[in-house]
Amino acid sequence: MQIAIIGLPSSGKTTIFNALTGSAIPVGQYAAKPESNIGVAHVPDDRVDKLTELYKPKRTIYAEVTYVDIPGQGGVQQEQAMFDGAAMGQLQKADALLHVVRAFDDDSVIHSKDSVDWRRDAKDVEFDIMFSDIALIDRRIEKLSDVKNMKAVDRDAQFKLIDELKAVQAGLEDGIPVRSQSLTDGQQRGLQDQFLVSSLPYLVAVNIGEDAIPDSEAIEGELGEMLTGELTGGAAICGSLEMELSQMDDAEEAEFRSSLGAGEPGLHRILRLCYESLGLMSFLTVGEDEVRAWTIPEQMPAAKAAGVIHSDIERGFIRGEIVSYEDLMEHGTVSNARTAGKLRSEGREYLMQNGDVVNFLFSV
Repeated sequence: MQIAIIGLPSSGKTTIFNALTGSAIPVGQYAAKPESNIGVAHVPDDRVDKLTELYKPKRTIYAEVTYVDIPGQGGVQQEQAMFDGAAMGQLQKADALLHVVRAFDDDSVIHSKDSVDWRRDAKDVEFDIMFSDIALIDRRIEKLSDVKNMKAVDRDAQFKLIDELKAVQAGLEDGIPVRSQSLTDGQQRGLQDQFLVSSLPYLVAVNIGEDAIPDSEAIEGELGEMLTGELTGGAAICGSLEMELSQMDDAEEAEFRSSLGAGEPGLHRILRLCYESLGLMSFLTVGEDEVRAWTIPEQMPAAKAAGVIHSDIERGFIRGEIVSYEDLMEHGTVSNARTAGKLRSEGREYLMQNGDVVNFLFSV
C-alpha cells in the first residue's frame, strides 16, 4: 500500500512523514527540496507480536505501508499548478492521499497564506484537487469533440460520451469528488486512461501544536463533519511531538507519551485510517520459519488471497486450512485447534476474514 502525503508548504508534511516512517529528513522553513521523500512503515499488529511469542520463528514480517512525501503544493488559488508532472507521476502510484493541514502556531515558520487556518486550508486544497480534475476532463472533452470524418452513429456515441463526462465535471463543480460519484459504465470507459486525483481515498491529518493536544477529540469531531462521503477519514496529530517520540525506544516512548497524555501513537491512528478508508484487512501465516501478516481487501476470496503470497499457490489452489486468530491463541497450537473442531477447510470462493490464520494447500 502506498500513501501520498500532500499539503501546502510549511504545513508540516515532512514532520508527519518522519513520525510515520521513523526517518530524519530535515524539516523547517528552508529544508524543502524538489524531490519526494519515500519511506516505509511497518503496520503495528498485536496479533503478529503474540504469534511470534507463540511460534518463536526465525523471522517476523509485518504488513508494510509506503509513504511518499510530495513537495509542498501551490494550488490554483495561488496561480500555480496544484501538482507538477513529477508529483502527478507519484500520485498515480498511490492508493490514497494523506493531506496534512497546519493548525500549529510558529512565528518562525511563515504560512504560505500569511495566517494559520486549518479549516480554510483543508477546503482550499480539496477545491484545488477538484479544479485540477475539472481541467483534465476539459482536455479530454476537447479531444473527443473532434468528430470530423466520423460516421453518424459513431459521432452520436461520441457526443453521448461527452455529455456523460460533463456530468462528472458538474459533480466536481458542485464540490463532489470523483470518489463520491457513482460513475456509469460510459463515464468509466471515457475516463479509463485518465488519472483523476479526487478519485483516491482522502485522509486529512490536522497538524496541531502540543498546546492543542487536549482539544484533539473536538478537532476530530469537526473534521469528521467536514469529510463527507465515502473513502475519507481524519485525525488530529501533533507532528513535532510524534516525530520526537518516534526516535525513542518503545519503553521510553510509552512512558513519555503517558506523562503527556498524548494517547496512542499517531502512526497507529493514521494506519488505522488508511486501512478503514481503503477497506483493507490482514490474514496471517505462521510457522517455525516465519510469522507474517498479509494485507488484502476485505471480502477477498481465498484463492485470490493465496495469490498474494505467490501466483503458483493461486493457480494450483486446493483448499485453505483456516483457524481464527482468537481460536488459535485459545488452544495454543493448530493441532489443538483441529481437535477442538476450530480448524476449517475452506474452498477457493471462501471470503477471507480479518485475522484468519491460514495454510494454503496447492498443487502445480
